[in-house]
Amino acid sequence: MSLLELQEMADGTRDTWTYEGSRTIARSTGRISSWNNTVGFNTIPKHLRPVNGYGDEHRTWQQGPVDYITRLKSTGAEIAGNSHGVMYPGATIYNAMMGFRSSTQSAWDATVVKAQNDAAIKVLGKMADAKVNLAVAYAEATKTSNLILDTARRIDRAYRALRKGNFKVVARELNITPSKVHKTWLEYKYGWMPLLMDVKGSAEFFAQQSLTRSPKFTCTAVTEQVQYLAGTDNLGKLGGAGTDWIANYVLERKVTCKIKLDCELSDPHYSELQQLGLTNPALVAWELVPFSFVFDWFIQVGDYLTALSAFHGVTIRRQCRSTIVGEAVRWSAPSKSSADSTYTYYHSGGTRYGVRRYYERVPVTLNPWDLVMPKVNRFDFPKLVTSLALLRGSHRSTVRS
Repeated sequence: MSLLELQEMADGTRDTWTYEGSRTIARSTGRISSWNNTVGFNTIPKHLRPVNGYGDEHRTWQQGPVDYITRLKSTGAEIAGNSHGVMYPGATIYNAMMGFRSSTQSAWDATVVKAQNDAAIKVLGKMADAKVNLAVAYAEATKTSNLILDTARRIDRAYRALRKGNFKVVARELNITPSKVHKTWLEYKYGWMPLLMDVKGSAEFFAQQSLTRSPKFTCTAVTEQVQYLAGTDNLGKLGGAGTDWIANYVLERKVTCKIKLDCELSDPHYSELQQLGLTNPALVAWELVPFSFVFDWFIQVGDYLTALSAFHGVTIRRQCRSTIVGEAVRWSAPSKSSADSTYTYYHSGGTRYGVRRYYERVPVTLNPWDLVMPKVNRFDFPKLVTSLALLRGSHRSTVRS
């Protein structure tokens, strides 16, 4: 059934969760959906249509054949109640598979909330569409001019040395010697790149004054979080005898969150001031804090502060958030034998496999003050290079050179 068909129906649910069992396989598959609708949805102008909630879950849980045999030790005869092939009902498989998730569910719920929070920060940053922070540029104008002047002088001295064939001086002036190469990287990363981005942003802003920012626009942001867990499941002693029987499981999860905003300029001039960084003194103060960019590697204070001013001159007409959660778990137990004074026990072991995919669409109301600063768990190669350059640059021997 298509989403359009569901929209034409009344609010409701649908459940096709079924079980199939035989001596060779046990499988539970199905789909559970729920939805709500607005009467006459298709007659409402597109830009005024509300966001109708919708949830859709696909499940597949499967187990292979299992043999569990108990014999009398004295005669070797099987006793009653042995299992040959799959004997588990679908509910047992499902509950067992869900049990692997329960011990880590609270941490995963927090991960899902983080993905939704990060998507909100990201989409508000797009809505703000900051071009250049004039206040920060003015405060650092002296540093910028000194950077340009110093670079021009060094290039001139390097050119003169090159004409004389003095390559040692050329390398020293261009900071490409082993003892100075870190300076070139830092100048590029935190001198020239921000300057070029400001030039680009300024050009876009002035071009916008001619072309005019669209009074109605859409912003979309997507974030992902992934979790991988491996663990053991102690099944106890087989038949009450012998050593503990240990199974292994692997759990993989992924959440994808998407937020879409339909926006409208309510005060174009106020929005322009925001794009120039003139309505957010907190962001200006943060950008001027020494090494604040290093802190932003781990907690994105700058992005959060930008999101706080996203509503300056802009009104959100429609807000929608969709979340997709995918989970896959595999459980496997080895074969096991044990014995006591009366019986021998044998279990063939086996595997269970489960997949769950859940989609949810809901209307949201974003409030920047309800959001938290995004934490970053990734420390990539450029950050490693920059951190080493900062450490080298702060060392006494290099500072004096």
